[in-house]
Amino acid sequence: MFIDQVNDHISLKLPAATDANGILDLINSNRMQLAEWLPWAKGMVAVSDEQKFLQYGIEKMAHGDFWFTIILVDNEPFFRFRIAEFSHENQRAQIGYWLADQYQGMGVMTLCLAHVEQIAFTELGLNRLELIADVKNNKSRAVATRRGFHEDGILKEYLLYNGQFHDVAMYSKLKSE
Repeated sequence: MFIDQVNDHISLKLPAATDANGILDLINSNRMQLAEWLPWAKGMVAVSDEQKFLQYGIEKMAHGDFWFTIILVDNEPFFRFRIAEFSHENQRAQIGYWLADQYQGMGVMTLCLAHVEQIAFTELGLNRLELIADVKNNKSRAVATRRGFHEDGILKEYLLYNGQFHDVAMYSKLKSE
């Protein structure tokens, strides 16, 4: 099992199908907050749903088109981080994440994003990271700003979820920054 220590309490763990129960428990206890911004949260209701997603992610990682990790706080899972939408020819990808409600506002996401940026720029060979956040998701937008991501603009009606189109802010960060 791969574990990358971020600090004394936080570490990154590559997911395995055996993590499905713990992650689904987190989703269940944070479903209302997650569903506000992440449409998949409503449909992730059974352990088999999470197992399928984990297997999908593991297979995509093997092909270099996806990267994800589980963030452990004191060895307990508390959120998931992913890098997807790879454009290998342009050396860019998008970052996405979610954090269990009880750890929001404590700097965990900002610290982990810094660590994942290093992985993306050094190990994955990326030059540009992109992050999109609903314009109303102030917490996610604040994390991007704290980590030095630049707001590139607002994409009008970019995502359709919860039955409505949503505007998103596009952020980016370059390896040289």
